[in-house]
Amino acid sequence: MMSYRELFISPSPKISTGNENSKVYIMGIPFDFTTSYRPGSRFAPLSVRQAYWNIEIVDRKLNVNAEKIPVFDLGDLSFFSNSDEMINSASKVSKEIFSANKVLGTIGGEHLVTYPILNELNDVALVVFDAHLDMRDELYGLKISHATFLRRFLEKNKKINVYHIGSHTFIDEEIEFAKSRGVNVFTYYDINAKMLRSIKNIIKEEKIYVSVDMDVLDPSCAPGVANPEPEGMNYQELFDLIRSLKGKEIVGFDVVETNPLLDPSGITSIAAAKVLSLLIINSSVV
Repeated sequence: MMSYRELFISPSPKISTGNENSKVYIMGIPFDFTTSYRPGSRFAPLSVRQAYWNIEIVDRKLNVNAEKIPVFDLGDLSFFSNSDEMINSASKVSKEIFSANKVLGTIGGEHLVTYPILNELNDVALVVFDAHLDMRDELYGLKISHATFLRRFLEKNKKINVYHIGSHTFIDEEIEFAKSRGVNVFTYYDINAKMLRSIKNIIKEEKIYVSVDMDVLDPSCAPGVANPEPEGMNYQELFDLIRSLKGKEIVGFDVVETNPLLDPSGITSIAAAKVLSLLIINSSVV
């Protein structure tokens, strides 16, 4: 019987260092159909993989060599021409992977790719690093998009606890909705004012899903994103916060919104590859 992985995923350059027995699975979702400003993140899965193979992914602060961690790269999702098709195929593949008790790491694509994956999880907290809250009710007439996905998700999943880290731009409607749903919002300004370098003790739950939008970084660090917002984190701030999650059980993660078409010297893809390596490390070493 054909699995959903065989049906929806096509061969592509991969970063496998293990096999199907590996704990961590990787999947690319080359999708940017609802991008509202600068499209191109559909090319990120290939670009981030290329960077991953060509940088040192030994993290000396955690003292772990990610090259020695077996991961199984499924390839990229395919067969979609609109948002509904992407959501359908990503949901089915994600459910299949989670049902096998694997950690699923996803390379986006725009932030909407997180939505169908989250819908297949239960009893976990969500940790989001993002310059934006992504809780608009709609954007340019779209009710489901990269700018609305978290609102749509919270409307369906009222009990999940969300920790939103690093935002530095949002409209009143979004922050009001976030407060009404009890979202734990730690803006970039909160992090700086409190010299916050660890979030492990802030997160009450042991099981978490982590989503990293690369625009949480200042554009001087990550110019290759769809919606850059000046005055974000630097590398050390973001990397240290991700490192601080060590000890939590990461059941899945994604790295989204890298846009290789707008990425001078590939530095955003390189930073995304570093983020990917840190998440793989923390998903494997508890």
